[in-house]
Amino acid sequence: MKTLARIVVIGCAVLCVSSAVGDPVGYSVNADAPDGDSLYVVDLADGSTTLRGLVQSATGTYLDVEGLAFDADGTLWGVDEQSLTLFPIRTGNGTVDLAEVRSITGLTATSGNDFGMTFACDGNLYLSSVADGMLYRLSLEGAATPIGALAENISALAAFGNPVRLVGLSNGLQSDGGPADSRSLYDIDPSSGALTLIGAVGPAVSDYAQAGLAFDEDGELWALTDRRIQGQDLGSEVLRFDLSTGLASVTATTAETGFESLAVAPPSGCTVAPPPPGPEFPPTARPRSRVDGIPTLDVYGKLGAALVLLLTGFLVLRQRP
Repeated sequence: MKTLARIVVIGCAVLCVSSAVGDPVGYSVNADAPDGDSLYVVDLADGSTTLRGLVQSATGTYLDVEGLAFDADGTLWGVDEQSLTLFPIRTGNGTVDLAEVRSITGLTATSGNDFGMTFACDGNLYLSSVADGMLYRLSLEGAATPIGALAENISALAAFGNPVRLVGLSNGLQSDGGPADSRSLYDIDPSSGALTLIGAVGPAVSDYAQAGLAFDEDGELWALTDRRIQGQDLGSEVLRFDLSTGLASVTATTAETGFESLAVAPPSGCTVAPPPPGPEFPPTARPRSRVDGIPTLDVYGKLGAALVLLLTGFLVLRQRP
């Protein structure tokens, strides 16, 4: 009974800990802040934010970090619109090592890109540009290779699984104070950039300009919307998506403004399913002979059994008076 009681207590404790685990946290940057961009940790359950520091290198503070993504090793990477550079960011304080900054080449537009960025299980870093209307494959040296045209203004990317599911979120407004954009979630073919509509984000989502998008390690899709629009400086809404319909629910609103990016976890869902079980015996092995499911011995086994019987009989006979 003591053992049973211990098992029950431990089980209850595990359940309590599990129920206490809330929604994940993400990293984002308040792009276009007047004194330079800063890195924040955002609690996706309640929208609370924790400042980690200015995104800056030895040459100064970055002013328009629009894309964030974790690589497979857990390193956080950022892409800056104003300087057209790619770089890793220290999550503890937001600093950037100048020696690791890479200039981005291969783009046709030098401004208005509204970048979306994500690492995927296939090892690729994907980049979207609204100004180019293109999906790119971006090397860690900064070389952008065109994949294909995007038929919508996709400013946020996220990837999950193996094979890769690449999704994109379109802008909310075509321009600050302008007409509404498609406000929709799309599946993106990573080999061509072709879009398949999943669905509109729905009426629960307030007006927004751009957004950041990311999967967590469990495959839940999240977004942060930038609501610096029409002369207003409103907090970002935290969105959680239904991947079957594209509808989003608003889980929280941040007090900080200007978030255009989101990184939650390294590429997840990457495990490849194991191969199906093989044959009972290796192709080159010879199975033992069987008769009606009862194992029998080969010739060497029979000789060995005969010797054992002869030896046993000899020992028994020696012990008789």
